[in-house]
Amino acid sequence: MKKILVLVAFFGFSTAMAQPKVVEKAIVKAKTEVTFPENFAPPGGGDGGPGGGGFSMPRDIETNTTTTFSPNFMKTESMSDFGHNTVIVDRVNKKTTTLIEAMGRKTGFYSTDADGEAQRARQDSMRNARRDSLAALGITFRDNKPELIYSEETKKISGYTCKKVTIKSTGQNGQVSESIVWYNPDFKIAPRSAAPNASSGGFGGPGGGMSMMSGGVPGMNLIEGFPMEYEITRGNGFKIHMTVLKVQLDANIEDKEFEIPKGYDLKPQSAMENGGGGFRMIMRNN
Repeated sequence: MKKILVLVAFFGFSTAMAQPKVVEKAIVKAKTEVTFPENFAPPGGGDGGPGGGGFSMPRDIETNTTTTFSPNFMKTESMSDFGHNTVIVDRVNKKTTTLIEAMGRKTGFYSTDADGEAQRARQDSMRNARRDSLAALGITFRDNKPELIYSEETKKISGYTCKKVTIKSTGQNGQVSESIVWYNPDFKIAPRSAAPNASSGGFGGPGGGMSMMSGGVPGMNLIEGFPMEYEITRGNGFKIHMTVLKVQLDANIEDKEFEIPKGYDLKPQSAMENGGGGFRMIMRNN
């Protein structure tokens, strides 16, 4: 009987030990490298095309980010050849502010959770309308959940021993794609509500995974740990490679770190969507 109790206690302890530590405060530095296809041109006629203003898109872009987490806030600062972007998520007031410093201008916009919900509702409506139109033609799509295949293979990343997980997902066209992610099984960021307009890069989101910097990989937030590196490669030559450079856990972070700095021309996101002109161009170039 004692042996049975010892075994139960041992297995219970092992299971508890296998769970990643949930971290409330952290600072994460990362680098993302994006390679575009040779014939790529951004929307609006990048390489001197209509609406592009003669802007030439490079094939390779490197962005360095620093993301700061706290229970009530999240801030991501991004630096690239195109400028300096900062996204501040205020979970108390349910507001996200994006600051853009580029081409000698300091601009930005803000949005609320309600704005984000309305935007998602519009996107869902358009998506459902497209599906209904295709269904009328006899074309149907399935909603496929991503499959996570864990491996005991390890790799050292920024001083951490990371494990490998392969995420398999099926697109609406039925094509199966695989993304390899190296994750740290020892910790994950405390689950939060994702930013209402999380499109500018960063970490976080439900499940303690990566939301704003996931590269569009479905299932990233399901990983039992913190993603430290991943690479996405498409058949047309498009590639994203992300690597975490440094992690500072349980950092001493004060709320003033997330205050909105002065000197920015801030507008509601609706103003940008309804004819922001050059403001929209700055956002696209970043």
